[in-house]
This record gives sequence, C-alpha cells and structure tokens, in this order.
Amino acid sequence: MKAVFAFARKIVLAAAISAMLPTGFACAMPNSVQAAAVEDKASAFTADEFVGFWEEEAEGNFRFTVTHAEPGWYGIEVCYNRTPKLVDIWTMTAKPTGEHVMEYKDCRHCLLTYGPQYIDKEDLLYENGTGTVHMVGPKRIVWKDHQDHVADSVFFIPLRSPLGGGL
Repeated sequence: MKAVFAFARKIVLAAAISAMLPTGFACAMPNSVQAAAVEDKASAFTADEFVGFWEEEAEGNFRFTVTHAEPGWYGIEVCYNRTPKLVDIWTMTAKPTGEHVMEYKDCRHCLLTYGPQYIDKEDLLYENGTGTVHMVGPKRIVWKDHQDHVADSVFFIPLRSPLGGGL
C-alpha cells in the first residue's frame, strides 16, 4: 500500500510542476521584463488581421473582402447594394503603411447592372482612386475612400453569416 501512495504522490507532484511551467518562468522574470514582453505582444500587429470577410456593422448593405495578393500587398473588394439590380463595386490593392493602417492608390469603382440572370451592364465610374483602411478596434475596420466618401463613418465587422449572405 505504501508503494501505491508513493507512486500517487509522484504523479500529483509531476502534475503540479507541469501546471506551473508555462507561467513559472514568466513569474520569475523581473516586472520590467514581464511588462516589455506584454507590450511587444500587444504591438505585434500584422496586416493579416484585415484578411477576411467583413460587413457593415449597422445596415449590412456593404460587404468588404480582404485577401492576400503579392507579398506585402492585399487585395480588397467592396460591394454596396444600391438596389437588387444595381451594385457598386470597388477593387484595389493595398499595402500596410503603419500600424493598423493600409493604403491604396489603384481603386477602380464600377456600377454593375444585373439582368434576369447575369450582369447586363458595367459602368466604370473612376480609376486610380485613393484611400485607406484602418483597424479601429478588435475586429472593427473603417474604410476611407478619398473620392466618394461613401463609407467614411461606416464600421465593418467580421461577416456574421457563415455563408456570406451575398448582396
């Protein structure tokens, strides 16, 4: 019976030590080192946080998609549903220019007119538009288009529908 208790004590001791290991080393560091480690982690922003499918927080009329393009660049597509048959679409490539900011200079804005099954007409409204995309909070972005200013006060959040919802 003593052998069983000794073995059980070793298991409990090993479990206690392994539970302390992930935090034990950090707790042994001086407070200034711990604070610096936390600060580095908090400022470790990458533009990949923009990647994904976003929608307008309030109305849901805008859809915003960010994908990886060439190294250091991101593809952006914004859609706005004017009516069931009229859809604005902005396409651009953006590059991170600062912490939580991406900038573009090649925006192409088109108005698509849908027919019964397909796009009937595509009108180019402008090319080479400029603007920025800002991460303004956890999982919240703002798009500032310097030409139309259609979404300057619109917040985008991750898409709520797993199927995308469509326009």
